[in-house]
Amino acid sequence: MKELLKDAINETNVVKKGEKFEYFFENFMNQQQRFIYIHKHCRSEVGEIDYFYRTELRGHPLWEKYPYLFIECKNWKEKIGSEKMNHFKSLLKEKNLLPCCGIYITTSSFSRQAFTVIRDARNVERLLIIPIEKKDLPKLIERGFQVFVQEKCDKIIAKA
Repeated sequence: MKELLKDAINETNVVKKGEKFEYFFENFMNQQQRFIYIHKHCRSEVGEIDYFYRTELRGHPLWEKYPYLFIECKNWKEKIGSEKMNHFKSLLKEKNLLPCCGIYITTSSFSRQAFTVIRDARNVERLLIIPIEKKDLPKLIERGFQVFVQEKCDKIIAKA
């Protein structure tokens, strides 16, 4: 997995860069138990979310409340700003007929303003967005999706 990630990050062709990161993510998720792939490139009038999963996991507040996951993957060098995070939040709000949370994975990092959007989405709109940035990716691979995302969720809730 580490080699697939490294290959995706080091790709210079813009189109292939995104494709390789999605290839890494799909292979990673195929190794994760109890996450069921539903759809790729979920389109709507607002835009597109990369992945839609359902989980059969229980026993943690995250999975009890949010059995559906919308996941955005960005293989970018630039920080993810508030504009991109607000767009992702809009996409999630459109999908909120389902008990879902959003997971935003990037090979870069998030701006302070993006973290403010994430915080406000949780506190004001009751939308949970879990950010995963480049520095987190080795630990994501090592710990596995379930454990890593649960730990991120626990940290987010502890800050609230």
